[in-house]
Amino acid sequence: MHIGTINLDTKTSSTKLIIEAVMKLYDRIINKQLLVRRLNIVANNVEDVQVEKNNTFNEQINLFTNYQEKKIQKQQEKLELELELQKAMIGIKKKYGKNAILKGMNLQEGGTTIERNGQIGGHKE
Repeated sequence: MHIGTINLDTKTSSTKLIIEAVMKLYDRIINKQLLVRRLNIVANNVEDVQVEKNNTFNEQINLFTNYQEKKIQKQQEKLELELELQKAMIGIKKKYGKNAILKGMNLQEGGTTIERNGQIGGHKE
């Protein structure tokens, strides 16, 4: 059993940034000679997102990084766009049900998302 942790640089609700961090951790600790039977992921210090229209992009200052205004602004715009996409997806799922939006892999043989969406708390009834 391999155990590892990874920290995010900033507070985020970005699925892309979270998945990138998880994949980086996975690649670091996994033994490619063995099969993966179980994977547990735990998120700590989770906070409710309070988004304001004129919210600034916060990040820890690093003396070795070249901070260009355009780079930071572009990152902020990407994160805001992803947040809007997440809100739209949540709205569609609330209106039409959990199975209204699925990834293509969920429709492949062995996909469990549709079945699990019908369960209470992820457990069979």
